[in-house]
Amino acid sequence: MKYDLIIKGGILVNPLDSGADVVADVGIRRGKIACLAGDLAPSQGEDVYDAAGLYVLPGIIDAHVHFRDPGLTHKEDFASGSAAAAYGGLTMVADMPNTVPATAGVRDFREKAGIAGGKSYIDFGLFAAMTGDNVGELEGLAGEGVLGFKVFLGSSVGGLAAPGPGSLLEGMGKTGSLGLRIAFHAEDNELNGYFTGICRAAGADDPALLAGARPAVSEAASIARVLLFSEYTGTPVHICHVSSKLGVDLIRRAKGRGIPVSAETCPQYLFLDEGDYRRLGTRMKVYPPIRGAEDREALWRGLGDGAIDMIATDHAPHTAEEKDRSLWEALSGIMGVETSVPLLLTAVNQGRLSLNDYARLASAAPARIWGLYPQKGSFALNTDADFTIVDMNRAGVIRNGDLHSKNNSSPFEGFRTLGSPRAAIVRGRIVMKDGVLLGNAGYGRLVRPAPPAGRVDPAGRRPLVDPAAHT
Repeated sequence: MKYDLIIKGGILVNPLDSGADVVADVGIRRGKIACLAGDLAPSQGEDVYDAAGLYVLPGIIDAHVHFRDPGLTHKEDFASGSAAAAYGGLTMVADMPNTVPATAGVRDFREKAGIAGGKSYIDFGLFAAMTGDNVGELEGLAGEGVLGFKVFLGSSVGGLAAPGPGSLLEGMGKTGSLGLRIAFHAEDNELNGYFTGICRAAGADDPALLAGARPAVSEAASIARVLLFSEYTGTPVHICHVSSKLGVDLIRRAKGRGIPVSAETCPQYLFLDEGDYRRLGTRMKVYPPIRGAEDREALWRGLGDGAIDMIATDHAPHTAEEKDRSLWEALSGIMGVETSVPLLLTAVNQGRLSLNDYARLASAAPARIWGLYPQKGSFALNTDADFTIVDMNRAGVIRNGDLHSKNNSSPFEGFRTLGSPRAAIVRGRIVMKDGVLLGNAGYGRLVRPAPPAGRVDPAGRRPLVDPAAHT
């Protein structure tokens, strides 16, 4: 059999079993994994990638990015963001809905899918917002292939208002009946407003005040409400960018009770803490804020014991002018698609997690959570041939001037890394090799979740409101 591409001699990293890693060749035909074999002849391939001594991971997925397209493209767009992601070794991203206009209806979704499809170097999925006004759009969005819905319970770029408790509960019931999951930016706006007022009144411009202005209890209170509503409706929920020990502990206990919750954390919360504010200033301003060393260590423990399911970046670039303002006026957000893989590979080399753990947290888990597995995130035959190939011995230094987003102001400037992506392969095409972008803008495609089996509600509850009443 002739293959379009053979990946030769790499160590295949099993995301589920460290004992199952194996040196094998991968034969790819028509964008799919066609063969996993001990030894394929190079002559069997139209092209051959020599992966000897390198590790082959199922393609890394960043399931939480803000590529700012449409409407905020002075910060980023799908071309620049996806190119940076490919340079960083990623094979797929999932974009959030707080653009201009917000992705809240079928028309908005189709517009964004068309824009991304014309620009993206890698595959992508799209989230839609759930607001207090678009319950009637949810079914149509599900039909378009939305990955899931996003609710901003705390303020963020784009100003999407949090739905009230009644409309949130109704929307959750509707989403559960569609078999989809809801992602939450979990902060309590009232608590944030109260404590931000106190901190601002103090007259200080110390970035370390951010953790007090948006305290851990704000995140925890919001998570607790989401978990209660999930338990009541049976709807699966996902907690984005968990930042605190309080949050991790709540999620761990909820999983023990069988509540259908998943969660993510981000490199900024794993590698930085409040001691870095004086050095980095507003460059590390992000919501929820980066907290203390105890919170950081709790997040690592959560990754280890399964309380936290996956790693994402919450890549959210702004211009230098928007970041380089006073504490309260600087915009919140940190870029991350190009730095995440080398940072986490460094953590692997430091013994904080295994390479198999990383493959699970950054590939298999996001694929499972958002309904893409095994088409993404696996080595199964006849699935998408997406691979991130890494060199665990390659040292580097993160330099903002070397990054490829439109606006490069990473808080990880100067970080020394050990472990580097060498190639990103998307559906059988090498889009990045040895730091060179080889793919074409527009190659990336919209990835839709598998058709859901529908909600199984052990409590036997029905949606709180008859959806027909809203049509």
